[in-house]
Amino acid sequence: MDKRTCDSQDVEVRKGPWTMEEDLILINYIANHGEGVWNSLARSAGLKRTGKSCRLRWLNYLRPDVRRGNITPEEQLLIMELHAKWGNR
Repeated sequence: MDKRTCDSQDVEVRKGPWTMEEDLILINYIANHGEGVWNSLARSAGLKRTGKSCRLRWLNYLRPDVRRGNITPEEQLLIMELHAKWGNR
């Protein structure tokens, strides 16, 4: 069975890397309107991306509280202690 969207619109979906312009559109839209139903957010913001793509881009890269960089020595020690206690679960 073919998986299709339930939209009556046939909008071409953009694939591949996000552009800086798309990132700014998404950031500004969420700043003004907040997070919500991602499929309608993608359409309302004027992005030719899927709702899932917008959600993943926001949650994994664009959110202001996403930490980047290496873990601290304290975090590494905590991971090792918890792994010693609980193992690979």
